[in-house]
Amino acid sequence: MDVFSKLAKRYDAWYDSETGRPLYESEILCLRPLVAELQEPLLEIGTGTGRFATRFSGVVGIDPALGALKIASMRGISPVLGVGETLPFSDESFGGVLIIMTLCFIEKPIEVLRESWRVLCPGGGLILGTVPKNSDLGALYLLKKREGDPFFEKAQFYTFEEIERMIKKAGFKIEKIRSTLLQRPGEKSIVEKSSNAYKKTAGFICLLLRRID
Repeated sequence: MDVFSKLAKRYDAWYDSETGRPLYESEILCLRPLVAELQEPLLEIGTGTGRFATRFSGVVGIDPALGALKIASMRGISPVLGVGETLPFSDESFGGVLIIMTLCFIEKPIEVLRESWRVLCPGGGLILGTVPKNSDLGALYLLKKREGDPFFEKAQFYTFEEIERMIKKAGFKIEKIRSTLLQRPGEKSIVEKSSNAYKKTAGFICLLLRRID
């Protein structure tokens, strides 16, 4: 995660770029109905520069990248320096957990999901937003990884089926799925509407998970 500290400003600038802004806004539109079903307070694991946390209320953000957290703090996010594998929070202390565009950068994803289960209140929800490995966008990011892009060289992407297995092992069940970014990478980016279903070609999916008690 050190690259996200050293190059935090460069990473953050993508969200305001001609390509990045429409994709980011599409992801927010996809996430918003699911986040609305969660009870505060919320925890975002891998909050980075706070781009997602700032769009929702009552969010505490945790991240190991100090440089990114400094930007998140300037955006009004309550930042916590730490990792998702060992969350510095008590059991059952959050109504919801957000893991958005972070799963691919986590070394031990099942441990992070289990820690999310631990800090969630009974009936609490986890929202997982990610780029599927077998999507066009996933293929683009895998190409960036092979080419040595500093943000993707250590990334690990997963198919939907692999994500399902991790979810089950961590003690969650899928309640709802939404999809967006059906546009092909390389075309002019546009803001897209979302689908209330899993679309195999979607570049971004968000899942509302409930802990199994």
